[in-house]
Amino acid sequence: MSKYVILHSLVLIVAICLLFFWVTDEQLSIYSLQLTAILLLTLLVSHRFLRLNHFKMLESVISTIAVLLVVGSTGGVASPFFFLNYFLLFELSLILEPLVPLILAGTIILFYFTTTETGTTLLQMGELLAFPCMTPLAYFFGKIYRKEENQKKEIKNLNKKIEKLEDELVEEEMMKSLIQQRQ
Repeated sequence: MSKYVILHSLVLIVAICLLFFWVTDEQLSIYSLQLTAILLLTLLVSHRFLRLNHFKMLESVISTIAVLLVVGSTGGVASPFFFLNYFLLFELSLILEPLVPLILAGTIILFYFTTTETGTTLLQMGELLAFPCMTPLAYFFGKIYRKEENQKKEIKNLNKKIEKLEDELVEEEMMKSLIQQRQ
């Protein structure tokens, strides 16, 4: 595991833990949707000012908090928006390292177990248990995406090298023709 996987996972886990305190506080939980709106506005504004790596981390934290807040505000595990959690796993595997959703899925399941009422149906528990099935899929999609991005970068670098070599060959041919003309 790289240091970035650990760092990104820890940041997201801390964000979920802080969110747990927000959701369980009765006075603060009333303002969950407003917090979501403020976070999304912050994301839009920060896009202009942050470097890509920092923005990706901020984007992943804000999207994780926003999804958990929206789903929690609209019914938790019984929410019609619960499917957003699955998209979140795929988003995180594409934005950050593919291993991050593997680590984060357990934290999200724990978050819903601790914030959901005790009257959860078997179908709703099935949605939570779908996380272990979706997470490997997100991991493999993330790995494929990373591989494709690396191949695109490699192709771009090779094209630059080809152009440079072509320029050098043209210069060399021009020099040879100049030398031949002088002789």
